[in-house]
Amino acid sequence: MSTTSVTFKRGTTFAGTCTYTPDAGGPSTITNVTITSDIITTDGSVYPCTIIKAQDGLSFVARYNGSSAAWSLGTARWDIKFINAGSVFYSETMRLNIIDQVTE
Repeated sequence: MSTTSVTFKRGTTFAGTCTYTPDAGGPSTITNVTITSDIITTDGSVYPCTIIKAQDGLSFVARYNGSSAAWSLGTARWDIKFINAGSVFYSETMRLNIIDQVTE
């Protein structure tokens, strides 16, 4: 399993678009799948994301609706939880390297 790592500047808007690719045994779309997602920063603070599904049921946006200005610098963790017909599964854990902005 690989780990995805992305650099993210504190103070910017956090949003990630995710595409669902159906596979054998899984649902054909995410229309009836419950999706939740949290970001946990290095100081242990939890920032829940809002999930907005696309009409086609094949993609969604995970967005943190507040300000990221107070997020602690360093490596944060982010994953996505899916619940389909009582079965729970998770994405891989992604790493967000949170850095300070230069321009005030």
